[in-house]
Amino acid sequence: MATLHSLKVLEADRYYVERQLADAQQDPWGTALMMWQNRLAEITRQIDELAASSSSYASVALIFEGNPVISSTDIRVDFTTDALTTFQKLVAARLAEQERQAAGDHAALPRRGRLPGRRSSSLYIRDIVRGSMGFVLEERAEQAELLPTKLKEAVESTTALLGRLNSAEEDEFQRIVLEAEPRVVQAIQKFTKVLFEAGASTRIAGDQNELTMGIADVDRLSKRLNEVEVSEDVETVDGVLQGLLPEKLEFEFKIAGEDGPTIRGDVAEDLATKYTLDPAFVERLLHKPGRARVKVVRTSKNGVLTKEQRIMETLEPISSTLTAY
Repeated sequence: MATLHSLKVLEADRYYVERQLADAQQDPWGTALMMWQNRLAEITRQIDELAASSSSYASVALIFEGNPVISSTDIRVDFTTDALTTFQKLVAARLAEQERQAAGDHAALPRRGRLPGRRSSSLYIRDIVRGSMGFVLEERAEQAELLPTKLKEAVESTTALLGRLNSAEEDEFQRIVLEAEPRVVQAIQKFTKVLFEAGASTRIAGDQNELTMGIADVDRLSKRLNEVEVSEDVETVDGVLQGLLPEKLEFEFKIAGEDGPTIRGDVAEDLATKYTLDPAFVERLLHKPGRARVKVVRTSKNGVLTKEQRIMETLEPISSTLTAY
């Protein structure tokens, strides 16, 4: 179970037992006193053991309050589905972002579709949070790991990123948004929108990072993120494909004309698959005249462009000879 949440539960139990132990001092037989002393010793042992332990796998508790939750036993199914789904997508985007950064790859993530490493980003509902309405999400431990997995790092950094955005002043908020991948920003927008529209608050607790967002926090963060706009345009361009890396979903394309620039960006998954599996397709297109449909994704904050991303969606040979490459 997520360490920080488990510690909080045990500490609440210890507080309760300490109160009972104080009352039991008046027990003339000492039976209740011994029982509560033993219980306190066991809780203290569990706290010490948990504090000293370290798991290499991702584990996080998502706890909800507000309109979708009735007491601590019932929660709306539609809200639960949307909240857990958008959180999972946020973690997946964060993992893909961190893997690209670790590889020294500065290309933006694809705006839509499958993310690199999607299979390794899956979390599973492992338990229900007791005493509150929430869920413990964990990574499947298929083999022993000595070091924290990439997914564990992504989960912890996701919680930390949400915390930074929640507490940041305006200048810091803009800087964080500017540095983040557009797809990560969009994923945060969707997660907070689910909370905002449902009138829900949340506490997210992992092994290292913890975040509590009340109703006012959710409202403020959702409204600030709504100021971030992502627009899409589709361009058809002629030129020559200089290179395409299907495993990294990247391309390099020289625009036709003597002074035509070389553009770089991401490749749609379907096009990358075709490029990988169809040698004849590669033969017709690599270093030869072609026509590409490129989607341009622009991220703006209060009308100011902060990031631009290009995604090649289709590519076909053209019969006419293009000059000056």
